[in-house]
Amino acid sequence: MTKYIIVTDKPESIKPQANSEVLTPADFISNRFKKNHGSKKYQSKVINLCNNFDYLCKGYYVSLLAEARGLSCVPHISNIVTLNWKRNYEFALPELNTLLKKYFLSPGEEPLARTYTTFFGRHEDEKLEPITRHLFDLFRFPVLTFSIKYTEKGWTIERVDSGAINNMSSQRLEIFHNALAKFTGSAWRLSSKNKKVERYWIAILHDPEEAMPPSDKGALNKFIRIGKQMGLWIEIITKQDFSTLLEYDALFIRETTAINNHTYRFAAKAEHEDIPCIDDTQSIIRCCNKVFLHELLHSHAVPVPKTYVIDRHSKKTFFDTISFPVVIKIPDGSFSRGIHKAENFKQLEEYSTEMLKKSEIVLCQEFIESEFDWRIGILDKQPLFALQYFMAKGHWQIYNHQARSKAQKIGNHQTVPLNKVPSEVIEAAIKAAGLIGKGLYGVDLKQTRNGEVFVIEVNDNPNIDSGIEDALVGDSLYQKILEHMVKMIES
Repeated sequence: MTKYIIVTDKPESIKPQANSEVLTPADFISNRFKKNHGSKKYQSKVINLCNNFDYLCKGYYVSLLAEARGLSCVPHISNIVTLNWKRNYEFALPELNTLLKKYFLSPGEEPLARTYTTFFGRHEDEKLEPITRHLFDLFRFPVLTFSIKYTEKGWTIERVDSGAINNMSSQRLEIFHNALAKFTGSAWRLSSKNKKVERYWIAILHDPEEAMPPSDKGALNKFIRIGKQMGLWIEIITKQDFSTLLEYDALFIRETTAINNHTYRFAAKAEHEDIPCIDDTQSIIRCCNKVFLHELLHSHAVPVPKTYVIDRHSKKTFFDTISFPVVIKIPDGSFSRGIHKAENFKQLEEYSTEMLKKSEIVLCQEFIESEFDWRIGILDKQPLFALQYFMAKGHWQIYNHQARSKAQKIGNHQTVPLNKVPSEVIEAAIKAAGLIGKGLYGVDLKQTRNGEVFVIEVNDNPNIDSGIEDALVGDSLYQKILEHMVKMIES
């Protein structure tokens, strides 16, 4: 459970929060507080609300000592150094000014110079929230002030500074406490019906506009319902909620991951803030690149199809040794995208030439014919579910993105009891996923008519859809995943 140590010059001004302790800077610096912050039960985070963050002042020392004691702290000592000197944060002003021009459409009228205060990236003016959330993400100060000025170029940010809660009006203090309650989870931990304290607060990152998300609405609703039964608060968030990530005890990514988009940034931020996350950055990096996966699996004697890694210079050498048909893959494709089947040299030359314009290397892999692909779900190195994915009608893959009708675009599927899956398939899946990590993975395998098993790839973001992966085990599937996340939090 997360325990918040709130450090402020005026402890009497802070309303009691769930799982929090309020200290003066002197008490924190002298280490005069409850000694349970290092226990297994608590993971402590410091909220530094000191009035002065100047170099070597009390606010500076609170964050410095928090880092020395291995405690997560907002603001981090590096944020204080950045904000103390304008030349250290000038790099951020162009992007902030772009946001200001986009969202703050106030006409150029008096006053032409204005100062605003934001609490934990939140602001009561909706048109300022995109700016304040980005400010909090950049500097991580609980209280920030920023000054804007109207010039011939329009509104621009002149200065960003730390703020203080001392001498605030009662109205402003109430707004601050609402933001603090949301940040620490206190606003969500009490059920209105039974006043039951929620153990943990878990965020599920989801894109409601994604065409092929890894979890449908039915599955997301089951996570919320089952989480509630387990004493967990499950909240669905989107990429717009990046600056609120510190409010959660764990993060579960339920949209298609990629290294070059916000899903990776969410995972990286979670790891930086010691927030348990599925999928972690290592899993995303390893699973998103098929070249890495092939080398990893092959070097650990995991059975994989015969594969060649080719580039512009070596492809002709490999062409002389290849037997057709073959499959050409771009390293970071997903959902059968960036994959072609070549029946002859002409097709191989055509596909590889086009792919090598987008990637320095591509994979050329022997084609293994099968009626279906196995998908084995693995969680913490243990099998979770098993499916058979059949090929799309009249196609050699599960997905046929060129098909016009939905019925022809995706093949059928069948959920299989784990005890009915061939042992060699389960063993290969466990071994392959174990090379990636201890998270949630979907291992795709093929089994030939003579019983040979080949691992095709390991997916870091496997589908968990209502009525499919949970068809045989029901709610226990969601419970096992949430139990694993609780285990990650408590470890």
